[in-house]
Amino acid sequence: MNKGFFITFEGGEACGKSTQIKKLKDYISAVAKNDKFVFVREPGGTPLTEELRKYILNYEIDKPLPMTELLLFCACRHENVYKNILPALNEWKIVVADRFYDSTIAYQGAARNIMSMEDILDLTKKIIGDVKPDLTFYFKLEPEEAFKRKTGLGELDRIEKEGLEFHRKIAKGYDYIASLEKDRFYCIDASKSIDEIFEEILRVLKEKLPQIF
Repeated sequence: MNKGFFITFEGGEACGKSTQIKKLKDYISAVAKNDKFVFVREPGGTPLTEELRKYILNYEIDKPLPMTELLLFCACRHENVYKNILPALNEWKIVVADRFYDSTIAYQGAARNIMSMEDILDLTKKIIGDVKPDLTFYFKLEPEEAFKRKTGLGELDRIEKEGLEFHRKIAKGYDYIASLEKDRFYCIDASKSIDEIFEEILRVLKEKLPQIF
């Protein structure tokens, strides 16, 4: 059981979650509570997994096979959990992750159909044990809108280059997970303005962690 509090930000491409994480970092810095928070991202978080991130997302010479892609994400998660996330939680800190295993279920499960979403969750449990987010912000955006936003983002990585149907499958995957874990998931209308979304996030965090926010 986690001693700290584990928050994840999830959603499809161009949903705005990374922008909101940056705003949260800035807010926390302004109120001088940096020592209570640890921010991580997936894939990444350690020197090894940051190197792997480059290959997973941008390696065009010899693209990984679908199962290889899935296992690389899982390997990065194992490193991140045991080197960053669990140590921080055991010190009663608040961990904020830009993606976690829900992304793998939606992307490699629902969208790529490498294996069933249930099988990916079983594999995840074997890799990281019972580590699970306490709160997940799901940035819900219509796939068509996400695809429009994506075209204006500049240089895209290998996964961001996927087509509209891929976005639709990702959205269905996230919606399915959210329907099963309503207590953990907080759905955000990602079509709202950046400031409106951030105010909503802060309101939820103040309810969940009044001693911090």
